[in-house]
Amino acid sequence: MVGKYKLEIYNNRVHFELEIKRNITIIQGNSATGKTTLINMISEYERLGNGSGISLKCDVPCFVLPTTDWKLFIENRSNCILFVDENMPYIKSKEFAETVNCSDIYIVIINRDSLPQLSYSIEEIYGIREDRDSQKYVKSKKVYNSLFHLYNIKNSIRCNPKIVITEDSNSGNEFYSALYGNQCISSNGKSNVVKVASKYIAEEGDILTIVHGAAFGADIQNYMRTVGIRDNYYLYAPESFEYLLLKSEIVEVSDNKLSETYLYADSKRYASWEQYYTELLVKETDGTTYKYSKHKLNSTYTIKSNLNKVVKILPAIIEKEN
Repeated sequence: MVGKYKLEIYNNRVHFELEIKRNITIIQGNSATGKTTLINMISEYERLGNGSGISLKCDVPCFVLPTTDWKLFIENRSNCILFVDENMPYIKSKEFAETVNCSDIYIVIINRDSLPQLSYSIEEIYGIREDRDSQKYVKSKKVYNSLFHLYNIKNSIRCNPKIVITEDSNSGNEFYSALYGNQCISSNGKSNVVKVASKYIAEEGDILTIVHGAAFGADIQNYMRTVGIRDNYYLYAPESFEYLLLKSEIVEVSDNKLSETYLYADSKRYASWEQYYTELLVKETDGTTYKYSKHKLNSTYTIKSNLNKVVKILPAIIEKEN
């Protein structure tokens, strides 16, 4: 499944809007924030249609995943959006992850906890914000519920890193080591990022952590709770290292494949956009001097002119020492 879909669902009391463009979207939030209301409205509309008093607008069908026979339900559907309530006992299972990954659907999971068995993007973690003063709905006295990104990882203060921790252990780490020198270390995988970052809590100076944002969603909550609240810790989460190389224009690639990834990263083939960008870079550089491997970085990428191309697209907050 590919594409970007706007879902609008409402009755005479409440109105929800959300945009879904990846295989997995997470909606978090405490009790009484509207999560259950959203699920119940979709379920009611699925059962009774317009007779429910609910209006649902979306270009693809929307369903609530049932408690029983959920695997069969997923396997027998395509090109639709499935909603899963946090009370479903299977959402933390390995079987659920294996069924959801590379399925021909988009799935929205209502869950306040992290789901480490799934690869999902930081960008697709949302909360529900209630706006009772929305002028658009003030006459009908509805509550307008919009979704907002739960994790804002942008910083306004410049970072001059003393230590750089990379999620990557191979090509990505090699590149950042060429950029930052021996101050760059690898965490050897996203599951180790927080553990490694925690070792430097007593360290003076800025600590910069670089991760693949397209697949770090399950770990962001732990990072923010453990070290993210500290003033000297900075998190940079581009979609992936391969995305940076493609975006830097070291290799020529259609801009649409980056700016409109949702049209190309088919959920049947890619568990996350990180996998899509890796495959795209490998394909576009095959048989060229820029031939890319995730396991060993081609030295062409670390010559000064190419390093500078990547530096130009890094956020202004990341300031390298000369």
